[in-house]
Amino acid sequence: MNEILERIKEAYHLETDAEVADFLDIKPSTLSMQKNRGRLDLERIIERCSDLNKNWLLDGEGKKRTVEGAFRQTPIPIYTTLDIKNLKPDFKNSPKAGDIYTDISSGLEGLSESDNLIGYVHSGNEMAPIIKENDIAVINLDEEPVHDEIFLIASSHEASLRRLQKEQNKLIAESQNGKGTPIDIDVNNPHRCIGKLLWVIRR
Repeated sequence: MNEILERIKEAYHLETDAEVADFLDIKPSTLSMQKNRGRLDLERIIERCSDLNKNWLLDGEGKKRTVEGAFRQTPIPIYTTLDIKNLKPDFKNSPKAGDIYTDISSGLEGLSESDNLIGYVHSGNEMAPIIKENDIAVINLDEEPVHDEIFLIASSHEASLRRLQKEQNKLIAESQNGKGTPIDIDVNNPHRCIGKLLWVIRR
């Protein structure tokens, strides 16, 4: 039974039993009781995990997702801040607000997996009016730096959204409205560009 819960965590980027309970829409105490009895509510689990291959979910066999379900509810982890080490994000130790579940099969160039997508809660108004404080910026981690596009940039201890401007052999990450200090980025060492802004969720 614990293996099934671990597969749910893996498939939907969940970390705790409490998050699994929330995903299954049951109380954490109910899930704990089911674990102690060794009898999970498989009907509810299969219903909530409808995009997963049932053989993989229950027995660990086969592919994780079915072809039909691959583009259904895709989890995107939402981070309130990012722990930056050596100008790179440490996602494992960064505080997570939870996940959003969405169908990303249309309008996003056919992206079929969520491993390269994160959400980031924006703080400050340096990118207003495009991105305002507390907006959730959905970031594609696989995108290379591009002139005049908005990227999530790593500085010494934090991450921030900035628009890239190319000048000779470097990129300059600037705010949208002139607030904030520009960040110089060596085009030969662009790893501090964490990812490109895809869209904004306004709360």
